[in-house]
Amino acid sequence: MSAIYATTVFSLRRRTLGLRLLAPIAVALLPTLVLVLALAFSSSVQALELYRQYLVPLTLYFVLPFVTMFMMLPVLSELYDRGAIGYIYTRPVPRWQPLMGMFLGGWLGMLPVFLIGAIVPAVICALAEPDVALSAWFNLVFGVTSVLGIASLAYGAICVFLGVWSKRAIIHAFVILVILGSVLGSLPGEGQQYSLHYYLIGLAHAWCGITDSATDLFPPVTEMPSVLKSLLVIFGTTIAAMFMTSSAAKSRDVL
Repeated sequence: MSAIYATTVFSLRRRTLGLRLLAPIAVALLPTLVLVLALAFSSSVQALELYRQYLVPLTLYFVLPFVTMFMMLPVLSELYDRGAIGYIYTRPVPRWQPLMGMFLGGWLGMLPVFLIGAIVPAVICALAEPDVALSAWFNLVFGVTSVLGIASLAYGAICVFLGVWSKRAIIHAFVILVILGSVLGSLPGEGQQYSLHYYLIGLAHAWCGITDSATDLFPPVTEMPSVLKSLLVIFGTTIAAMFMTSSAAKSRDVL
């Protein structure tokens, strides 16, 4: 297990030290720009509902997949580019252990990005609508961050798998996470149930108090999946993706 710990620390430091977090944080704060513009040009906007109806859908639809790609895909691509992946793979440990460590390091690096993306707009909204109890903002931030943290396990595992399996991981990740993920999961009809995004919506409705969306990025609130079903699907996807990562690592020639 020392290999997992060592590569977790390595991956975390590679993704967070220096200026590497600037781009993911900028992406995470883009919905906040929408919020500021809405508050600036409308005097009748209720900040709490604005956060729920606009920022939460935008965060799940846009921030989650792109931050995950920013944070996870370079974990392996940098090693391939530098020719260092062979050093990782030829250590006297099973290949899945360093890959698990790189996955965990990238995931841990995403958590502060998501937290910043949730707290900053909440502070702005709290100042704009001081009548709302602080507990309401705390619960909303906790709910959004929890959804993002859990969802990024599955999204991150998919990115790690694609990084091992394909030399064009960025293209495949965009197709799977954005087109087949967010877009398909936001369309009405039974097809949305085959997208992870659909189950993230179920968590957002349960944990963020969302009953409506003003962005048209969420489908109508009918037959939402339960929290238990959503968690099972997300964790099941994470395990399946990491299992496929281990299998792909055994067959890919890296030297």
